[in-house]
Amino acid sequence: MKKTLITVALKWGALLGVALAVCELVKMAARDINYDAGAVFSLLLLIVIILFLYAGIKEYRDDITDGYIRFPKAFGVGASVTAVAFVVVFAYMLMHYKFIDKEGLQHLNQRNVELFYAKLEKDTVSQEMAKLYLHKTDSMMTSTYTDMIQQDMIDTACAGWTRERMDKMLQAYDDRVLLGFRKDSLGSTYAGFAAYAQHQFLDVYQNLLAIDNTNDNCYQSLSMLVNNTRNNMEQLNLLDEAYEMQKNKIPHYTSILPVSLSYAFSVLLYGLFLSIFVALYLTKKKEETPEGSGQGTGGSDQMSEINN
Repeated sequence: MKKTLITVALKWGALLGVALAVCELVKMAARDINYDAGAVFSLLLLIVIILFLYAGIKEYRDDITDGYIRFPKAFGVGASVTAVAFVVVFAYMLMHYKFIDKEGLQHLNQRNVELFYAKLEKDTVSQEMAKLYLHKTDSMMTSTYTDMIQQDMIDTACAGWTRERMDKMLQAYDDRVLLGFRKDSLGSTYAGFAAYAQHQFLDVYQNLLAIDNTNDNCYQSLSMLVNNTRNNMEQLNLLDEAYEMQKNKIPHYTSILPVSLSYAFSVLLYGLFLSIFVALYLTKKKEETPEGSGQGTGGSDQMSEINN
């Protein structure tokens, strides 16, 4: 059968699609391995696409255009191979999620959550989140104070004094943490910010204790309040708060159609992009015959005839 652009594109595009399907099966088999192989599979994807584009364009150049090809034609061959691979991959991914990896969407959604949470762990705390944390810790201390009053853990004679010192503590605590935030002395992740804030909470208490010692008998109640609040602060996870506020940004798939189309479309984009470089590498122009060279040859032949 005579080779044409269509036959070459169908051949290498189909082979590329099959190769990518095999890569997807290997990726599924390696999913339970306790190793993040995402970068490895991304590199493998690029290598596979490059190899099949190279084979397709080279075959077209060597067998159809006599070993010569210009860049536009070479890129067109690569784009045709990519287009066929796009169709094959899309069809395969639909079958893959429907018959082979029936829990694939669930794993994909869980992976999206893990990636989002990992990214969130590295993010720095916004001013909004810093204020939210302070609001929650202030409310926590106030609630702890109320509980201790109701449980008679604070002497009645010390209740007003303790409340006054608590309010003074919280004001100084909020001011100090926000001042540190504005100076960007934190540059902190959520875990770093929480540790910083808790350190400032205890530091404010110690400064208050050193300055205000007018009622040593009531400091036991204040100390108990601070310790109970500090223990409760350990349970406050600002990262979880941020996650709950932003989790609607996480991609969540309920249908195999958009997932399959998304993966096939990524193959299409990679293929078109890589076709540029493979086509440039395989471009080979015919050497142009110098002007007048034919006449020169003819003249030599005539001279030979005359001499003979």
